[in-house]
This record gives sequence, C-alpha cells and structure tokens, in this order.
Amino acid sequence: MEMKAKHILSLIGLIPLVALITGAVYSSGGITFYSPSYNGETYYVGQSITIDAIVPQQFATDGATINFFFPNSSLAVTIPVQINGSGGIYVRNAYTFPNVQGTWQIAIEVAGGVAVGSINVNVIQRTPLVTVHLGYSVIGQPIPQTPNITLTFPNGSTTTVPLQGTINVPSGTLYQVESAITEGNIRWATNYVSTGTITPTTTSITPTYYQQYLVTFNYTVQGGNGYTPPTVYYHSLGTNETAEAPATVWVDVNSAYTYSPQLQSSVQGERWITTNYTGIVKAPGEINAYYINQYLVTLQSQVSVYAIVNGVNETLNSTNWFTQGTTIKLENITHYVSSTERYMIANFSPSALITVNQPTTITVNTIIQYLINVNSPVQLGAFINGENESLTSGWYNQGTTIKIENLTYYMGSGERLIIGKVLPAPQLTVNASYTITATTITQYFVNVSSPIPVQVLINGSKATLNSSWINSGTTIQVLNYTYNVSPQERIIIVGISPSQSFTVKSPVNLKLLTTTQYLVTINGVSKFYNSGSKIILNASVPFYETAMFKGTYNVSPGSAITVNQPITETLVVSPNYLILGVIAAVIIIVIAVVVILLRR
Repeated sequence: MEMKAKHILSLIGLIPLVALITGAVYSSGGITFYSPSYNGETYYVGQSITIDAIVPQQFATDGATINFFFPNSSLAVTIPVQINGSGGIYVRNAYTFPNVQGTWQIAIEVAGGVAVGSINVNVIQRTPLVTVHLGYSVIGQPIPQTPNITLTFPNGSTTTVPLQGTINVPSGTLYQVESAITEGNIRWATNYVSTGTITPTTTSITPTYYQQYLVTFNYTVQGGNGYTPPTVYYHSLGTNETAEAPATVWVDVNSAYTYSPQLQSSVQGERWITTNYTGIVKAPGEINAYYINQYLVTLQSQVSVYAIVNGVNETLNSTNWFTQGTTIKLENITHYVSSTERYMIANFSPSALITVNQPTTITVNTIIQYLINVNSPVQLGAFINGENESLTSGWYNQGTTIKIENLTYYMGSGERLIIGKVLPAPQLTVNASYTITATTITQYFVNVSSPIPVQVLINGSKATLNSSWINSGTTIQVLNYTYNVSPQERIIIVGISPSQSFTVKSPVNLKLLTTTQYLVTINGVSKFYNSGSKIILNASVPFYETAMFKGTYNVSPGSAITVNQPITETLVVSPNYLILGVIAAVIIIVIAVVVILLRR
C-alpha cells in the first residue's frame, strides 16, 4: 500500500488533476507497471519519470536493470536497481527526458533477461495549462442532473467531468459537451457547439440548455382534396424552425408555434383555413390544427348587397370566403344614392339562394330609378314606354319614355278642364329626377242659338262665335250687325240674351233674337220691311183711268199685301174705256141735242 501511495503522488506531480485516473496498471512480460500506469502515457521534455513496478515474486531481492530506448530504438541509458523483498521496484526520478520527442520504450530486465517487460511513453514539449470556466444555463425548468463534459488531453487520455467549476487543462485538449439529457418525451438540449479544442483564448464553456417537449404537429382537413400540407413554424433550441406537417420534433417549452393559416388548392377559388393555427407549447404530445374547406364567392354589383349567411345578416364584400355548405340568401334591398335616385335589384345570378359547394360568382343586375314628382290639378294620362297609363308621382326606370296626353277633363255639364302647359316638356326620357308640372285651363260651354252667324269681340278680337268651349274669364261682346241673305233679304238682330256683353264664368246660353226683312220696291221706291209686315198699296188715279199694281202680286190699289219675300210692285194706269164710252155717248148726245136745238 505504501508503494501505491507513492505511485499516486508521482502522478500528481506530472499531469493535471483532471487527468488523474486511479487504479490504472499495465502488465508486460510478467511485470506490472504502476508508473507509467498505462501504455502510451505522455511525459514532457525535461520531466523526470519515476519507475514503479512489481516483478514476479521469485525474483525478489534480485538485481534488475531499467533500460530507456530513444524513439529510434537505440539505448539511451541503463539504470541498475535492486528488487525489494516484495518484488517491487521503485526508483524516484529515475530519468529526466532530454529534448528527444517521440515514443520512448522503457524495458525492465530481470535475471539476465529471464523476465523482460516493456511499456511505451510519449515524450512531448510541455503545453501551458489553460484555465477554463465550466457552467451552463437553462431556459425552462432546471435540468434533473448536471450535464457532463468529456475531455481528451493531448497525451490521448480522456476523462468526463460535470459541466461546472473551473478546470486547468493543456492547450489543445479536445472537449465534447453532453448535447442532450432526455427523460421520455422531455429533454434539455443545447445548440452549443458540442465539440471543440481548448486554446489559450478559451475562457469558458457555458452552453445554454433549452427544456424541450417532444411534439407531433398534425392536422385534420374538413372537406375537399388536392390541398398542400401545412408548414409549421416553431422554436427549437432558441432558433426558428419549420417542418411540414405531420412531423414529430423537439420544441422549446412555452415557445410559440404557428401553422400555415391556410392551405392552397389546385382549384382556383378554393382553400382550407384554420382558426387554431397558433399557440404556445405547454406539454409534450400532439398538436392538431383543424382546417375547413372554403370557396371563394365573388360579388359583382354596383350596390351594397346584404344576405342572410347561415341565418346571420351580413354585408357581402366583393370577394368572400365561405365554408363549404354555407347557405347564402340574398336580400333584395333597394339602395338609395340620394332622395331622388336609387338602384333597384332586378335579379341575382345564378339565384337568390346559394349553397356554397364550389367557387361562385354572384352577379347582381340593377336598375337605376329616378323619382318623378307629378304636380297637376287633374290626373294626367300618358304613354309610358308606349303603354297608356295614368301618370303618378313615383320611381321610374332610367330610360323610360313619358309622353303626356293632352286630355280634356269634364267637371260637369257645361264645364271642363284642358291641359295648358306641361313643364319641363310634354315628352321626356327619364335620365334624371324631374318634377312634371301641368297647368289647366277652365272652360265653359257657350251654347249659341242664332239663325245667323254670331259676330263677337273675344277679348277684343273679332271672331265668329259658334257653340263652343270658351276659357273662363273670357270677355265676349256680341256685335249688332245686319246679316244680308241677299240684296233683297236680310236678317237683323232685335235682341241678345243674356246680354250683349258678358264675361264667361259659367256655362252660357247665348241666344240672338232676329227678324227677317225683305226689300219691298213699290213704284221704284225700295224699303226693307220685316217679314210678315202688312202693306196697303194705295194709288190716286182719275176716274176715267184704271190702275193695277203689277209685280210680285197683281193687285188693285188699296189692296193689302203681306211681306214674306222680296216684293216689287209697279202701278200700271190705263184708260177706263167704259167711262170714256159713256162720256163719249153723253157728249154725242149733248152735241146732238145742241145740234138739234140749233137746227130748230
């Protein structure tokens, strides 16, 4: 045991503490070496070596030699020694290695070569020691055990120590940090460069360990096919990573993950989306993203469109993504641009009720309408797009043609209204909002009863008045004139009812009282007499003449005639031969008497 203690002390003086490996021995040719303790042990130039070995017991108390051979196998030195009673050889600082680097052989020969054992050592230049701080940090829960670091020294020896504290090692020492400590589906891992070489510039080896869960990123798809798998974005060892689901990976504890929010399809207008595409990893196991199949519903409309989508009232956008199977009931709602302009929905294409099972384009066909206000005291009739209808205030389609009829409206017997002016025009095409204003003129019927044309002044203008409709407020003055039927016949006005001059404010019965006059010419003297007049044809003629009025009537003087036509009468005088004969007879008688008397 004393010899063992000496062996350990000698090693402490030769190599760093971390390189100590107790209990190491090497046997060769029946000889057991304790120092050097293993074949290929490293020594430095100028370093002394202590030989500690045990030979077979039969050689106890015998003499022996220790031979040192250069790397080229030539003998460097022979050292005689004495074996103690226990068979041990112990020579402290037996030899100091000169500056001959390489593999030296040390051979112990006993009894003239009966027992020969050899061991090799490596002689190198001494490398300065590097002080390195060891430690680690943890993101997450503490590691259940301290990580290890494995050191491989320039002399080839290897040791593993906890990753904590401070070490002094030769420059050129290789190290390997324990990269992960795993307990089932939980681990602590580092992305620190696990292997490396310690150089004089190395001051510390302090990796950071991340607590991680073993997570399976999976996904489920509702409906459809032809989608691309989602990409999952997650954190591992503090670094952003991606994987295509499904994938089982180590993920940093309490780190965020994100799935592709949507999956693309080979079909235009189809996709799959998920609402649970992001979260925090709080436990190992499976995380599943649920994707639902959606189709693009495109709206083509000049107005806002409202719809009942799965029972909920919504406003449709120009592009809308709806879940497969969604029912859309389009609402036919009028859109008012202003108080006088609006859009009416004529129809929906393909229909007003749609179940979304494919990409769909909804086309809304609209009609522009304008408000037409009608301001009229009477109901206006019009040809609206060629159809005879009553024109009322309301909404009319753009492009509608309106042609207002010039109708007469009878208010009762003898009274009516006629259309006066229509503004802006009696005929128009609806391309804006209009107020159509119609004015009316009240007319009364003036019933004319007259055997002759009625000559009047209407509002100062001369005219012939027949039974007709006259505007209310018109002033009428009847002209008292003589109507000549012919040169021998005329009609004169003897009375006007209701009056010769009046203003039309109600229906009027205008009656002219007339009499007919005929021209009567008697003996060349002409004069008009009322029809029915009685005329006595008087004449004064000698008794010996006879007279007769000849013409229209052949009557004797003193006769009465009735004027009922033009009359021409001329007095014709002729001798009264009877009287004249009587007279002649009387004369003859008288003459005869005279003659007779004279003859007497």
